[in-house]
Amino acid sequence: HSVDIQWGNHDILWMGAASGSRTLVATVLANSIHYNNLEVIETGYGISLRPLSIFANEVYKDCDTHRFAVKLTGADADQYTEKDKLLSARMHKAITIIQFKLEAEIIRRRPDFEMDDRMLLHRIDFERKTITMPNGKEYELKDSFLPTVNPADPYKLTDEEREIMNKLHRSFVSSEKLKKHIRCLFRYGCMYTVSNSNLLFHASIPLNADGTLKDVSIAGKMYKGKALLEKVGHLIRTAFFAEEDNEDRPFAVDYVWYLWCGKDSPAFDKDKMATFERYFLKEKELHKEVKGHYYSLRN
Repeated sequence: HSVDIQWGNHDILWMGAASGSRTLVATVLANSIHYNNLEVIETGYGISLRPLSIFANEVYKDCDTHRFAVKLTGADADQYTEKDKLLSARMHKAITIIQFKLEAEIIRRRPDFEMDDRMLLHRIDFERKTITMPNGKEYELKDSFLPTVNPADPYKLTDEEREIMNKLHRSFVSSEKLKKHIRCLFRYGCMYTVSNSNLLFHASIPLNADGTLKDVSIAGKMYKGKALLEKVGHLIRTAFFAEEDNEDRPFAVDYVWYLWCGKDSPAFDKDKMATFERYFLKEKELHKEVKGHYYSLRN
């Protein structure tokens, strides 16, 4: 009775995956592999990663995957053999490429999200091993071994990738333990609460440079401040609880992904999530994620 949870972008990430977003399923797995959290996936929620591991071991066996190495600390580092580390890195790279492709499907489907600059695979020149970024400059890739990316149609999943995601999607939406935990987040939380005259929320309230509340467009309507947080909370609930045939559900599921990494998301509020840049480009200035005005004005 005394518990209340303010959802942040990592909570929303899991809630979206449990709602059936294939893009967020891939993102959850990429994060979980990266931070050595697979026991939660496999043992905790009973989600088998065997199809992904077999695929990754076959497709990425001939490439250097050290940039996708798992972060291991303390006792964890001693429990992993070199073979384990190699497999995890291959799985991490495999699911990350799938994630980029699935993100592009949403970006194309939702032009109002204004995230075309996050579609980067078509900008790669595989012969020169370079990429021309949205700023117009060409950069050398640290890693250009992307065997599942077809230069003629770079965002199309291969048949194997699509089958893997179908299996993982079914596992996420049918995990009773995961459903139970996500329902707990819904029962005891929302985007904000007020307790003892204190306003509690995670991350940000989108602001203009002068400190006024920023209008954020959602499905053609403008929201700001409290109304924005309440609209976001409603969309997250629609994504999870609405029936499959509910006409509002597809947009809600896609918007939950936007909340994870969109520039006007109160749970994120940065100009980009530089996942691709960190893995594939050495230029540190491209890794920077510029925060919204809230973060500087709060100081």
